[in-house]
Amino acid sequence: MLVISRGGGSLEDLWCFNEEPVVRAVAASGIPTVSAVGHEIDITLCDLAADLRALTPTDAATRVLPDGVSLKTTATNLRQRLDRSIRSVIENRKTEVASLMQRPTLRKPMEIIHLRSRMLDELDGRARRAINGNLKVARSQLGELAASLSALSPVAVLSRGYSVTMDADGKAVADASSLSAGDRLETRLHKGRVVSKVESVEDGEAE
Repeated sequence: MLVISRGGGSLEDLWCFNEEPVVRAVAASGIPTVSAVGHEIDITLCDLAADLRALTPTDAATRVLPDGVSLKTTATNLRQRLDRSIRSVIENRKTEVASLMQRPTLRKPMEIIHLRSRMLDELDGRARRAINGNLKVARSQLGELAASLSALSPVAVLSRGYSVTMDADGKAVADASSLSAGDRLETRLHKGRVVSKVESVEDGEAE
């Protein structure tokens, strides 16, 4: 999976994603591509050439990363199915062994029965070790995915000191030129919200 993104900037900064070599490279990519270089109203040729367009890098991460709860549920279901299958095989083999023990021709050579019984016990032990090993790997992968999701979540971003400012329509404000003196703003922090009123607007690009 290839995610093409940027950390913000002016409209002019988007023109490089309209260059022919860049667009051709995205279109010819042998792996799935996600374009997250603009905003909702800014569409580049890279957006059109990519397999998927996302509004922001966070939106792209949300779309391409699997859901942690779903992965955990899937791992649990697979473990239960594998456990039931192994138990069924073992019980069938034990039934076969018990049936053999009832045959007159095999009542005396009990060493064969004991040998098969030991083989079944060994199979049971190997199967359980395999299940535990697969579960350990699945838990490790699930933990890594959960850590990635947590780091990219909007709550985690806000907790690091960032904030999101929205206008009266509830849309995120990214450009000061879209505001006018007297406009009502609402800023969302990690804890709580701040309602403010624009006194003046100064145009300028983010550093």
